[in-house]
Amino acid sequence: MRITDIHIKNYRAFYGEHHICLDKDGKNLMVYGENGSGKSSLFTALLDFLKSSVDKINVEENIFAPASQKNTASIKVNIRESPETSKTTTFELKLSDKEIISADKTLIADANKIKGFFDYRSLLRTHMGHKDKVDLFDILVKDILYNSINRFSNKEIGKEWQAIDNDTFNKRQIKRQQEATKNYLSEKFNPGLKQLLKDIEQDTNTFMKYFGANVRISLDFDKVEYQGRRKLTGNNINLKIDFFEKSIPKHQLFLNEARLSALAISLYLASIKVNPLTGALKILVLDDLLIGLDMSNRLPLLDILKKHFIEVDKDKQFQVIMTTYDKVWYELVRNYFGVEKWKYTEIYTKSLRDNDFEIPVIFNENGYMERAKHYLSEKDYKASAVYLRTEFERIVKTICDKQKIPVSYHKNQKETTSEDFWTAIESQTDLDPALIHEITIHRGVVMNPFSHYDLEKPEFEAELKATVIAVEKMKSEIQNIKKNRSIDKLEKEVAKLKTELAGKDKLIGELGAKLKAK
Repeated sequence: MRITDIHIKNYRAFYGEHHICLDKDGKNLMVYGENGSGKSSLFTALLDFLKSSVDKINVEENIFAPASQKNTASIKVNIRESPETSKTTTFELKLSDKEIISADKTLIADANKIKGFFDYRSLLRTHMGHKDKVDLFDILVKDILYNSINRFSNKEIGKEWQAIDNDTFNKRQIKRQQEATKNYLSEKFNPGLKQLLKDIEQDTNTFMKYFGANVRISLDFDKVEYQGRRKLTGNNINLKIDFFEKSIPKHQLFLNEARLSALAISLYLASIKVNPLTGALKILVLDDLLIGLDMSNRLPLLDILKKHFIEVDKDKQFQVIMTTYDKVWYELVRNYFGVEKWKYTEIYTKSLRDNDFEIPVIFNENGYMERAKHYLSEKDYKASAVYLRTEFERIVKTICDKQKIPVSYHKNQKETTSEDFWTAIESQTDLDPALIHEITIHRGVVMNPFSHYDLEKPEFEAELKATVIAVEKMKSEIQNIKKNRSIDKLEKEVAKLKTELAGKDKLIGELGAKLKAK
């Protein structure tokens, strides 16, 4: 099951009614928004929506909602069973109800157990505010793992701990109850928690390898014990770190921000994987996670999501929703994942009237080509040509990246132009020569910004339409374009010669050492 539509009305930053469409197959979603545009309100809306399946929620209404629309704040979500069926279920959280009113809300309650929501502030909890040791007991047992199943008791570990804690501290226990608590801890709770932590530890270390951080973690938990006189000890999960195989005390003060962020992301994602995944709807919502990461540490996150959450067995697939304020990252995600299984949405702000408060404006789009076609139909030829050129630039960069095609080197990367990428594709791939010729003509006539001074000539519209067809044809060929065989062969010969030269250099070095020794 997948979310196909999100409707938000008069909720937090969202004044009025807003709609995000994820198509009938329930695509993943990437959202770009300026700071203050409403990204976090979208994150909170989805979080409140899921929580309202198990608890009553105080729905925060937009403060500017007019008197005629007071108490109308709502979050409505359409969920489709599969793209092949027409069965769609609508769930709605209204301010007046404070909870989802539906007989089928077990579907949403199961999705809520995954705890697949975290943002940059969540990441800080794994290393900020800890003194000598980083203790994750509260973060894990009382929060992320609250609904995880203890395999030794078949109970939810968070509720289990809550019951143990209440029984210990909130009433005087007779000897029989004390013994029962001791036995339950040793036979059920402790071994169950240890097993969960073992799984988290393994997945965290797997994810950390993607970041190449040379960091390995262990979750140090011994046992919770009842000491009598209403006292429990051992409720600590200490995060221990080996950095280049050397134990690092107080790692939260030693590791740089990028490694700490990578570690926190890995821990959260690993923890989610041990939560109940039996429900049909699995959602992972990541809000502005990447503040502490440079670009080299951002790409591994996409690899992790792709290989462990998206391109996995159907019953384990997550629907991923990400938000960012970074337009470069937004475009990088688009290039990495493409548009087949993803939707891309931009949120901006505008004043309702002059000198008035700002409201979000949601722009749903799936590529620059759609904009180029839109402006072409509106007779805005210059705007159409600009978006067409931008789409072409995106395509040639994607081809060079996916096929690992060398591009002319510039000391300043900003000096690398679409001409460099296009030249590399022309000379190093098996792209149809006729299409190359066609694109070359259109680049000079339509995709050259200096040719736009004469947009009113009658034939420019026809040239634009022909360019759209050519670029779409090239876009459809991305998966089939291969490196030229002669280039591949030459690269292999160069690699072989390098290996031979390295072997000869080693031999010469050894002979020189022997002569020197004599």
